[in-house]
Amino acid sequence: MRVERQYALLIEPLLAQAAAYARSILRDRQNAQDAVQEAAMRGLERFGTFDSSRPFKGWWFAIVRNCCIDILRQASAAKTRDLDEQVLAHPPSPDTADWETLAAAMDSLADHHREILRLRYFADLNYRELSEALAIPQGTVMSRLHLARKSLQARMGGSEETE
Repeated sequence: MRVERQYALLIEPLLAQAAAYARSILRDRQNAQDAVQEAAMRGLERFGTFDSSRPFKGWWFAIVRNCCIDILRQASAAKTRDLDEQVLAHPPSPDTADWETLAAAMDSLADHHREILRLRYFADLNYRELSEALAIPQGTVMSRLHLARKSLQARMGGSEETE
């Protein structure tokens, strides 16, 4: 099987999740699409370095994350975008008030908590894939995810639930 075809078979089922994840970071549909497209190109260029004994999904989302970071850096350097205005201009759901509450709570989290929640819930990565994408041990993934959930819940005014 040709490399391009093998790669396409692996990323195609992940494209919608990648777009949702990129949009959660960039808060703009067009920038998110650009990030996923750039990630697809980078992934194809680097597909020969992929270790098939590791989760592809984690490898792929690490590339998507890096492309999003690159776009944010470019936007910051150019000072051409105001991300808060973009959230209001392109709300991701019909219930804008709930989205704004969630976005504000997410923004107030530590970077590592915000990132692990985005990867878990927007990209639907499991613990092993999170470990791969973030380059941290699975035990750290579990504790960080637990703490991130508790922190988000506290910021949204929710009561603590017993797990």
